[in-house]
Amino acid sequence: MVILSMSYRHCIFDMDKTVTPARSPIAPEMRTLLRDIPATITIVSGGTAERIRAQTEDVAAYILGACGNEAFDHTGGTLWQNEPLTETEKAAIHEHIASLITLVGHELRDEWTPIEDRGTQITFSPLGNTAPTELKHRYDPDMQKRLTWLKAAPFVHPRLSVVIGGSTSLDYYRTGYDKGAHVAKLIEHHGWNPRECVYFGDGLYPGGNDESVIGVIDTIAVDSPEDTAQHLQHLFSVTP
Repeated sequence: MVILSMSYRHCIFDMDKTVTPARSPIAPEMRTLLRDIPATITIVSGGTAERIRAQTEDVAAYILGACGNEAFDHTGGTLWQNEPLTETEKAAIHEHIASLITLVGHELRDEWTPIEDRGTQITFSPLGNTAPTELKHRYDPDMQKRLTWLKAAPFVHPRLSVVIGGSTSLDYYRTGYDKGAHVAKLIEHHGWNPRECVYFGDGLYPGGNDESVIGVIDTIAVDSPEDTAQHLQHLFSVTP
């Protein structure tokens, strides 16, 4: 955990395993807590803005979907929408995914959507992006499968990057178009003081999809929505 200031006015959160269980709706207790803390709320996810809204049940928040490549204010108004990946960029990503599939060791199930094109981002989940939640929790909890695959088949591209995302996924997007860059862009857009901002995420480890936020603002590593709630209750003196 990195905390430089206790005077936070803007709380920015990853979604899955931070504010909500993976691919699951927000708990009523978390929804109430986010409503009660005296700070603006922003949700950042590798998922689409539509999925963020569905899982958080329209909590009043700034929404950064696809790692911030699409951004909306708390009323639903568009802040920015980055250009989708080109066909050439998508081809390079799919080529790398094909190399990973040879390492997975099991058949992909098309009905669970192993490859999801989100326009500015492509997400690959060998288990499946829409696989049952209980299976996703057990598939790669320590990220070792995905780390091993990336070590065996590194993705080397001058303009594209891949990071571990969610509980079973790998997220591909343009280099520099990550969560950290878009959190910084949101803060600049609103003229917020970075020292009054804090980020909560479960992927603040090396290679995780929250790592890019480190150094942009204060960060707090969490491993579940319950962990996030405990930190919020402590920081804002809010009783459960």
